[in-house]
Amino acid sequence: MACGGKQIPVVCNLCEEDSKIKWKCLNCDMLMCDKCKEKIHVKFKFAKDHKVVSIQEVGLHDDEIDFSNISCTKHLNQICFMFCKSCDCLVCPLCIFETHNGHGLVTIREGFEIKIDSLKMGKKNIRTNIEELNKNKAEVENVDRREHLKQDNILKKLITQKILLMKEVNKHIDILESEIVDRWEAFHLSTKKKEKEVAMLIENLESQETEVDDIIKSKDAKKVFVDGLGLVQSIKEKVSTSCTEFNYLPIFLPGQITAYNIGSLENISITGEIKIIKQFDTEIPHVYFMTAYSDNTLWIADHATLQKIKIEDRSLRIEIEKTDIKIYGIALTPSEDLLVVAGGSALKQICGLTGEMTDSKYKVNGFTLSAVHVNADGKVIVGAYSGKVVYPAVGFRRVVIIMDSNGNHESTYEYDTHGNPIFTNIKSITRTMNGNICVADKLFEDNRGRVMILTENGDVLNIFEGHSDDEISFKPNLVFATQFDNIVVASLTSNIYFLNSAGNYIGWCETSKVGIIYPRSFCSTESGQTYAGCITLQNSSCKAKIYEVRFS
Repeated sequence: MACGGKQIPVVCNLCEEDSKIKWKCLNCDMLMCDKCKEKIHVKFKFAKDHKVVSIQEVGLHDDEIDFSNISCTKHLNQICFMFCKSCDCLVCPLCIFETHNGHGLVTIREGFEIKIDSLKMGKKNIRTNIEELNKNKAEVENVDRREHLKQDNILKKLITQKILLMKEVNKHIDILESEIVDRWEAFHLSTKKKEKEVAMLIENLESQETEVDDIIKSKDAKKVFVDGLGLVQSIKEKVSTSCTEFNYLPIFLPGQITAYNIGSLENISITGEIKIIKQFDTEIPHVYFMTAYSDNTLWIADHATLQKIKIEDRSLRIEIEKTDIKIYGIALTPSEDLLVVAGGSALKQICGLTGEMTDSKYKVNGFTLSAVHVNADGKVIVGAYSGKVVYPAVGFRRVVIIMDSNGNHESTYEYDTHGNPIFTNIKSITRTMNGNICVADKLFEDNRGRVMILTENGDVLNIFEGHSDDEISFKPNLVFATQFDNIVVASLTSNIYFLNSAGNYIGWCETSKVGIIYPRSFCSTESGQTYAGCITLQNSSCKAKIYEVRFS
């Protein structure tokens, strides 16, 4: 040791005189001379168990650990000298005699190493948990930042929507104001004209009254018999005017302002992605139509073949097949019978157990059916048309009809609030849990169309005509309501679109990027599986595929 630039010699820790250090007791952590080692240290309690090494070996034993003074917690006067692996504890001789005889006993040092390994493993787990929590913390911070940005974006959209709505409201009010002013001016002109006509009549009558009065006062027989003859005939005629001929001004009925026409804040369960869970090969070239019979059984169809198939692991087994029918739509009733749009004005009904086909009680006389959907309550919704399928459908009727479980017509939707026809060529129908009816409507010969969202009262709630993110023409072919009450729209390309139950756009997905080519039909089972049915290219010898999918 240095002090004031000089070395202070190390002396024996016992006698504190001899500087010739020769030994060190690792247990007592003492430096000793030869004399103290032989005469004094040996008198220490348990000294015979201490480890004393020469001073030259001190560096080699720096990591030595003292296991000699660990008292037994059960037998206070005993020192532990072994470790029981079976009971994970230190033991003394009495412990072994009483309880641990025959157990997995090892030296204390081995037990110490076992414990150290366990602690190191625990430390590793702690570090893993810390790293995982740090990841979670970073993820939470990222979510917070992302949601903060979302909030800013929503606020900007709200301001934009507010401005747009104010512009639209002002524009509409201006139109109404202009219309009421024009109608008032026209009405005022008609009343002024009527006033003049009445005034002239009054003037003529007053003149006649004066002339009659003059004849009466004249007491001239000739005037009474000659001049009064014509007057008598004219004054007998009753003059009357009516105000019912006017085109009276309309009254103003304020429209209801709702979240549907302003916008709403909603938690969206679909972000616009689709993932494949399983893939199945069918025996038909196209799966245009599909509905779930049970958790592992589906009805599928192209335009000429109808099959009831059972899913067995990753293969399909055909239980029922029918080829003697034209198919333009299918839906399953709560009694598990299948309703089929087969052309004509009546739905066909197929028994889910036997496959026997009969005419159903669901009919729309005077129309040809084009689409069908069955609600959870058993009500049947159909799309139908009169006359020919032409574009535009001028002179022909296009309707959506709701029937009860007995086939009675409850509602018919055909015109909007302005009296204009709503539909052109109804391709597909579905219904959301809040009662909105969603219709895929073909508008043009090249399959361009739109999706109409109707309220339970038949009012047009929303119209979706595609999105600007998609550069391809919007050609909707199928609408499907998911179990989360979102709407999936399949088009005649590999694109599908996601809407909420009010028909507001959520996102779109190009399914070909995940390996699903030309999806044309969707269905869900009661337990939550969702299936997508596809078609093949024209003149292809391949068979259609079905995918179990998950929306995210």
